[in-house]
Amino acid sequence: MSNEQTIEIDCKQLQPGMYVYIDLGWMDHPFPLNRFKIKSESQVRTIRGLGIQRIRYNPDLSDTLPLPLDEEPKEEETPPEPEISPEVEAMMAEKKARKERLISHRKKVIECERKVANASRVMRSINSDIFSKPQACMETASQLMDDFVETLMDDSGTILFALNDKVAGEEIYVHSVNVSVLAILLAKELKLSPIEVKLVGMGSLFHDIGKLDIPGKVTMKTDPLTAAEKSLLQEHTNFGLKIAKNAKLDARALAIVNQHHEYVDGTGYPNRLTQDKTSPLAQLVAIINLYDNLCNPINPANALTPHEALSIMFKQYKGKLNSTMLQVFIRFMGVYPPGSIVSLSNGAIGMVLSVSSKSPLKPTLLIYDPGVPKEEALILDLETQPEVTIDRNIRPNLLSPDIFAYLNPRQRATYFFDASKK
Repeated sequence: MSNEQTIEIDCKQLQPGMYVYIDLGWMDHPFPLNRFKIKSESQVRTIRGLGIQRIRYNPDLSDTLPLPLDEEPKEEETPPEPEISPEVEAMMAEKKARKERLISHRKKVIECERKVANASRVMRSINSDIFSKPQACMETASQLMDDFVETLMDDSGTILFALNDKVAGEEIYVHSVNVSVLAILLAKELKLSPIEVKLVGMGSLFHDIGKLDIPGKVTMKTDPLTAAEKSLLQEHTNFGLKIAKNAKLDARALAIVNQHHEYVDGTGYPNRLTQDKTSPLAQLVAIINLYDNLCNPINPANALTPHEALSIMFKQYKGKLNSTMLQVFIRFMGVYPPGSIVSLSNGAIGMVLSVSSKSPLKPTLLIYDPGVPKEEALILDLETQPEVTIDRNIRPNLLSPDIFAYLNPRQRATYFFDASKK
């Protein structure tokens, strides 16, 4: 990405259409961002009222040139103390309120990360004890799903978060938790009953349990599998059915374990079942399992961005997946799912942190701004900023080193949800 070229001018030269940079602390001015295109004379007056004499602007991003200064230099006068207009006071009050909301957002993310870490520990324990203590493992998983469903069903607008990579631990546990979280969210969007939502969650937690009977050199192999290895790996659905049945998993959840790789066109495995012979709950989990495998493959070099994964699923797998469920999933995740890197209409770069089920096209973003310390990076809720829109998706490897380090894109797409009422 190219370096931005800026020119410093006198604030008297400002006019609408100029793209400016306010080199003050975020709370020292009333605007949502430190860089933006001036839209009105009112905004010009507000900037001049900040008490700064000079300001940077970007000619490439501006629609107009600076106003000319008077030819004759005037005798310098002591600038008057800037007056704070009621309009600016109202903007600053809103900004302070927004800062409180941002603090609340960060607290929710931390709590979600704690829950994902706990869920991953639960899955690690289940994988260790499923053969020796099958019933105890089932009870532990059931308690975990009760907590998920209770939170999810008491909500007025679920928010899906992208979380830090380090919270979840080892990949095999992350995958089970990821699939479970996204599957129960999709089940909720499809208006399934609380009992069915829990069954989806339970089946998702155990969907890959059969891989415990397959050597790690196969399940964790990053190079292409041989035909024999691929055949063995596909047996995990049958191995899992046996393990989960021994643990007395509900029959409807057992179908998920055995059928989550079946496709509605009959090209899946292990039994090449068509849609009419495949459990609807398994069809749901098949969508989520594919999505997470595309985003988080064993070989990280093959990973797709969330945006790319949804695009490929729609274009290449539409005939293999339940079309209604797939449409609902894509709508819920939004055009730019959590974890996506995007360019905004105001020239800023951001990472999608969360998406609300009520407004999937208006996500919450972490904004790159070199004028703001990384630890205090601005979180922008596009629902509250209708004038700012997303232009396009950006692959993380195309970011400049400074932007990459600032936004710290997740190597893995790890998710959790918040369903607290606003």
